[in-house]
Amino acid sequence: MAADTLAGTFDAAVLGAGAAGMLVALAAQARGQRVLLVEPHASAASNFAISGGLFPAAGSRLQAAAGVHDRPEDWLRDLRAFAPEGAVNERIATAVAEALPRVVDFLLDEAGAPVRFLPDTVAPGHRTLRFHSVQPASGAAFAAWFRSAVQARPGIVYTPRRALARRAGEGFELDWADGSPPARARALVLAGGGFGADAAMVARHIPAMAGALHNGSATNDGSTVALGVAWGAALWGMDGYQGQGHTNPGGATRLGMSIPPLGGVLINRDGQRFVREDVGPSALAAHVLAQPGGVALEVFDAAIEAQLGNASAYQAARAADQVLQADTVEDLAAKAGVPAPALRRTLADVAAWAALFADGTQAALHAGDTAGEDARSQAGAAAGKGRDRPEADPLGRERFPRALQPPYRASWVTGALSHTQGGLLTDADGRVLGPDDRPLPGLYANGGCAAGLVARGGEGYLPGNGLAQAFGLGWRVAQALA
Repeated sequence: MAADTLAGTFDAAVLGAGAAGMLVALAAQARGQRVLLVEPHASAASNFAISGGLFPAAGSRLQAAAGVHDRPEDWLRDLRAFAPEGAVNERIATAVAEALPRVVDFLLDEAGAPVRFLPDTVAPGHRTLRFHSVQPASGAAFAAWFRSAVQARPGIVYTPRRALARRAGEGFELDWADGSPPARARALVLAGGGFGADAAMVARHIPAMAGALHNGSATNDGSTVALGVAWGAALWGMDGYQGQGHTNPGGATRLGMSIPPLGGVLINRDGQRFVREDVGPSALAAHVLAQPGGVALEVFDAAIEAQLGNASAYQAARAADQVLQADTVEDLAAKAGVPAPALRRTLADVAAWAALFADGTQAALHAGDTAGEDARSQAGAAAGKGRDRPEADPLGRERFPRALQPPYRASWVTGALSHTQGGLLTDADGRVLGPDDRPLPGLYANGGCAAGLVARGGEGYLPGNGLAQAFGLGWRVAQALA
């Protein structure tokens, strides 16, 4: 990028080219704004690229065309039901919900993005199918498309140079590390990451995840949050985070979130379930970390695996040999190193509960091994009125979609911190607010450095919240800039 291209005055400068920054840049440019997009970590993977690339858009035209009736208020209902009481960031929630279908329209009609509705992606906490992405769903592919799009727009100047932003009169100036003439901007959008890669900040704000594996971007050092605070910004929800309870040890791959909703279960090294698997992937992280060795075995079967063809995260884990395959319970127990009798009892219990939740109308299982025999026996008790009828899962899981049958699949997972949700407090248009709730002139925030949709630990993180905020609030920021 030539130095003279960076000189002059822009309508807005955006610090950070992840999902939040790139959406703002594209949408603002489409409204006639001249945008400077600064990304000093261009060679590193952003949270967007690492993610599954999924975002909810309740009421989008793509969703409607697939025959799914949904509305922004339905997604808000699910968001509020999933979160602890009082944990939803109501300053932005409704605005984000209403913006997301418009984001889909913008990406399709003005940006030419290959966005699709995903009719086969189920997720805990969502009462209907509402995820969108590229196909197959992939954060890396989606981020790559965005990067190409912002670099191709004549109204966007993209640079990987490092800059120091400072206030200058009624606007801002960006001083370049190489000494080039400064750039000026009427407004500044902070769109950097959170603080998940800063161990000290995590320990201070999210002690439950102190020392946990961080599988988000290494660039999430909290520096953009600190910049906003230095200018007088207030913070909100600093204890909020997205955990990831389906991460393979080492953090290079993960299974994704769809296996439990399809019927998968998690067991510890003793072969026993320890958590209601429908709590969601974020809340699951702490539960997995609390098990011996900080790991759990996610157990499912070939029928579930057949439904994961559009799940890029799972396919990557499969390709990395993170998935065990077995024809019998004994074979699976031997390969995983867990007690076979305990595993057999666990799968029999799952079969019985699956039959119970089907109101006794389904045959429990047609498995050809001893687990199948035990399951059929317990399923019969579940369907009848015997004393052994399992009235409910003692762990509180509300639904078991199916009994697991051979051939089996399994994978060891651990809990990880994907990204933080707390950050700079904003209004519904992304304007950064001070302690008195007044906007700081010309300053906006979005993405990981801004306060997210839900705080209070990881329990309330409804799958898709990260990109929902990045895209929905980013859309509002772009409209406010014009």
